[in-house]
Amino acid sequence: MWIRKTMPKIEGYESIGNRGKRWLDFKINELLDTADPVLEYRHKFKSRKEICEFVITQFAYPLRFGLATDKHYNNWFSGLCCHKIVLDFWQSASETLRTLHLNRKDGKPGYGDCEDTSVLFTTLMLQSGYKAYEVFGVVYRGNELLGGHGYAIFEDEDGNWRLFESTLDNPPEYPDGYPEVDITRNHWDVGELTYIGWIMFDRKEYYEWEDNRIEKYLEFRHKDKNSRKKYKMINMLWNV
Repeated sequence: MWIRKTMPKIEGYESIGNRGKRWLDFKINELLDTADPVLEYRHKFKSRKEICEFVITQFAYPLRFGLATDKHYNNWFSGLCCHKIVLDFWQSASETLRTLHLNRKDGKPGYGDCEDTSVLFTTLMLQSGYKAYEVFGVVYRGNELLGGHGYAIFEDEDGNWRLFESTLDNPPEYPDGYPEVDITRNHWDVGELTYIGWIMFDRKEYYEWEDNRIEKYLEFRHKDKNSRKKYKMINMLWNV
């Protein structure tokens, strides 16, 4: 059963150094921010389908030399204020969008891992007046744990809730390519894959599934969540 709780505060670099998920301590719903350039997209999309296709086609999974990377550097004033998070950085929606804006001049896509791009999707859906939740949990293939995983669920035009996988290389056919899910549960099968939600949130509400807490998700190491294997397996089994 989903249990509504107080929006949690998560420690950042300022409190725990390189193990932090962001530079400063933050509440988890702050990831769904509306800072520039998010507001520029307020009237850009005319449908849920356009948002689905935008996130999947305009952002790439961050692989460097075939390995997943999530290193972030903060370097101001020629090194006078220089810090780095090299393990697992959670981008806000606006930061993920900025990677797209900054990379356009080089002809490259935006970048973000599963949490980054699914957070962006949830933010754009909410900003457009549609219902959506960000979900953090795990994904399995059969009995094999592929890793911790961030994804989203959204309500379609007919009131059905569907699962959105932001790390796909190509968008599925809308809407049936996005599997229907029962929002009262946390266990959703997509072919050979099983998505299990541990936490679920939007800008106002935060839920945890029974004894699965945000602290449990934070225990995942970078390699437990971000891997070429998980990315490739998800794309192969969604078959789009």
